[in-house]
Amino acid sequence: MSARLTSPAAFVIVPLMKPLTLIQLISEQTIQNLLPILRLKPQRLIHFVTPKTAARSAGLQAAANAAGVDPEMEVVQLSAMPGIPESFNAVRDAVGKVSGEGQAVVNFTGGTKLMSIGAYAAAQSAKAPSLYVDTQDSCFVDGATSPDMQLLLEGDFSFTSLRNQLCVDVLGIANGVSRITEGKSVDPVFPLARHLFEHREEEEAAHGAIYGEHGLFPKGLEPRKPTDWLPKLDQDIILPPAVASLAVASGLMRPGSSDDTVRLPDASRAELGHLASNEVKNFASRYFSAVAPLQHAAAFLTGGWWEVIVHDATQKSGLFRDLRWSAIVGDPNGPDTEEDILGVHGVELLYINCKRGGAKARLLPLLEEVRSRAATIGGHFNRRFLAVYLPPKGRIAANLEQQAKRLGIKLITALNVYQPDIFSP
Repeated sequence: MSARLTSPAAFVIVPLMKPLTLIQLISEQTIQNLLPILRLKPQRLIHFVTPKTAARSAGLQAAANAAGVDPEMEVVQLSAMPGIPESFNAVRDAVGKVSGEGQAVVNFTGGTKLMSIGAYAAAQSAKAPSLYVDTQDSCFVDGATSPDMQLLLEGDFSFTSLRNQLCVDVLGIANGVSRITEGKSVDPVFPLARHLFEHREEEEAAHGAIYGEHGLFPKGLEPRKPTDWLPKLDQDIILPPAVASLAVASGLMRPGSSDDTVRLPDASRAELGHLASNEVKNFASRYFSAVAPLQHAAAFLTGGWWEVIVHDATQKSGLFRDLRWSAIVGDPNGPDTEEDILGVHGVELLYINCKRGGAKARLLPLLEEVRSRAATIGGHFNRRFLAVYLPPKGRIAANLEQQAKRLGIKLITALNVYQPDIFSP
C-alpha cells in the first residue's frame, strides 16, 4: 500500500470537526505510535496492549503531554498472543463505539503482524480511516479504508510538520525515560576545546598535567574523601601558557601562582571543609555535588574537550536538531546518567559517545554499551556514533571497525570529524 499522489487541485480540504479518537496497537517500539498522536492531535486515545507492552502506553501519553498534546486515554488489554480474530473484534468494537460520537482513526502499524492484520481488516470492515507509519521513508501511508484520511492529514502524508514537536525529551519520555536535562553550554569552553584540538602537543601536556606520573591525579587516581580533596584545591597545575589562559577565561579553572599554572575551582571549598569535619545524614549526595565541578574541570582537560569539538561538528553538519552536550538522563533502570551528545535526526534519536582513546583505551566493550544506551533513550529508531580522538591501530582497529559495523555504530575520529559526509545516513 502507498499514499496516492493527488494534485492539490483534485480535492478540497475540509476539516473534520468531529472529536477524534486514535485507535492504536502498542508495541515495545513507540515511535510508530507517537508520530500519529503528534500529527493528528486526537482528543482521545484507545490503546490495545498485551501484558508485555502495557507500560509503554503511559510513556506515550507522557510524551504527548510533553509535546503539547493532551488526549484522554483508554487502555484495553488483550491476551499475551492476540490472533487475527481477537484483534479484529476488539478494534471493530472500539470503532463502533466511537462512530456514534466522533471520528475513529485506526493506526495498524504496531503490535504483532497478526494484530496488525486484524486491525486493518476491522478498519476496512467499518470503513474507518486508517494509516500505517512508514519510518523508513518518513511518511504516513493511507490504509485506503476511507477517504477521510486524506482530509485528516490535509493531503500531506510526510513527517515534515512534526519537526518542531520532536525533541530529545519527547523521544526519551516515549521510551520510558523519566527526564532529560538541557545539558551544558559549549560556548564558554569552545575556544579552549578548539585550541586543544588544533595543538596536539599541548593537548598531551594538559593530559599529563592531570593524569601523568607527576600530575594532579597520578595514574588517574582521584581523591576519595573530602580531606583528600582540600589540598588539591591549592595545588598548582602546570599547563602550556595558552592552555592555562584559556582554561581560566572559560571559568573552568582559576589562576595559579604563575602564568603557566592553574588551580581547580574552589567554590565548594567550604562545603568540603564542612563534610570533612561534620557528620551529615545526606553525606553522599552532598559530597558528589561538591566534587562534581572539580571532576568536570579535570575531565575536560583529559578528553572532555573532544566532546565539544564533536558537538561543534554535528552542529555544523546542519543535519541535527535539539543538540545537547552533557545532558543528564533519568535512567529507568538505575542512577541518572550523563550522556556526551544527544540530538534528533528526522524522527530518530542521535546518540554520540566520545572517548579520548589512546593505547590503553578499552573500546570494544564500549560498543555494546553505545548500542544499549541509544536504544534505552531512543528505542529502535536511533543513529549512534562512537567518537574517538586517538583511535587504535592495526588489528585492534580492524576489530573495532568490524564490531561497530555489526552493531550499526559509525566511528568518528579527529581525521574525519569535520568531513561533510561523516554524519550522513
